[in-house]
Amino acid sequence: MTDHNRDLFNSFGQLFQNRAFMMAMAQQFHFGDRGNDRGGRGQMGILRVLADAPAGLTNAEIAEILDIRPSSVSATLSRLEDAELITREPSPRDKRVVIIKLSARGQEMAAHRVQGTNDLADQLFGNLTDEECEQLQRLLAKLRANADGIDIRELMHFGQQHGFGPHPGWGRGPRWFN
Repeated sequence: MTDHNRDLFNSFGQLFQNRAFMMAMAQQFHFGDRGNDRGGRGQMGILRVLADAPAGLTNAEIAEILDIRPSSVSATLSRLEDAELITREPSPRDKRVVIIKLSARGQEMAAHRVQGTNDLADQLFGNLTDEECEQLQRLLAKLRANADGIDIRELMHFGQQHGFGPHPGWGRGPRWFN
């Protein structure tokens, strides 16, 4: 490892130890509206998907979008309905179909979460110029592309070859990376 690479690795480590940064990233993951295919699969994922579909969606459509079982969608929708965050109404075209929409309370929560995410992003990146933001975006895309090509199982195998045993202490062992 070169000194530059070690310094960068340490800088990222320090950034990931910053509570505000990690909270902002968690917000983006769980309720982000851009840069995230699913925005999570649980309640927040369903709320995000419904926020993006003001006309509403069916159980099957939500399951397909989030790539989860329809039974999981139904159970989660029941919890969201109990919390008064969604409404269910019969389809005007087919009374057998139920359309799920955000309730007024759900819409308010979605707007609040989006505003909160925007505020966090402004606080985190507000001291960067437009040029610096563009440069950081390019560098992160390049880093992400490189990271996508790394096979973590090879790193685990390397550790095993050097006497660290079958569980080198990362995560929960080999299954954690599958």
